Amino acid sequence: MDSNILIINSAEPGVSEFYLSIEEVLKPLNTRFKSIEYKKSQDIDFSHWDGIIITGSPKGDDIVAHHLPYFQWITTCGKPIFGICAGHHITGVLYGAKLLRNREPESGDSEVDIINEDPILDGIHSPFKVKQMHNDSITLPGGFIQLATSRVCKNQLMKHKGKPVYTCQFHPEFYNADIFRNFIRIVDNSLSHLK
Repeated sequence: MDSNILIINSAEPGVSEFYLSIEEVLKPLNTRFKSIEYKKSQDIDFSHWDGIIITGSPKGDDIVAHHLPYFQWITTCGKPIFGICAGHHITGVLYGAKLLRNREPESGDSEVDIINEDPILDGIHSPFKVKQMHNDSITLPGGFIQLATSRVCKNQLMKHKGKPVYTCQFHPEFYNADIFRNFIRIVDNSLSHLK
């Protein structure tokens, strides 16, 4: 695995818990990565990066409305994207999802059921254990396929039908390193198709 991954921290500057956990998961995968604050993402030259991971955030109710101006590039950058929790909400809303406030909250460990197979889930058996930390959630936007669900929150994992854009509601940096490994493989495959 020889890809260049950009991690965008959706949390406010100084809040590092989410991106540091992702960095720890990526280290054994022998991939290059760099983490930046979300406010700097508008100025990124995406040609230098092979894939993008957008982290979660502990910020409260207005995170999607507040962060959307910084993430307008999501629908046009053309790179594989993996959005987690806040990254799931932001990406979904940019593609037309409805933000659900405090309707499907989950906290702690839970199980997620796979409803559609996909390379992002290679080697993962249903149901699988995940870490949840959210009050808000999103509906499935048009143009996306739902890949996983839970008893409480319907849209746990989704994929764009025509682009390598994936997002999940849960936090795979805790128990689901295989999802990151699979995402890096998807990034590497997209690079090999460009050669």
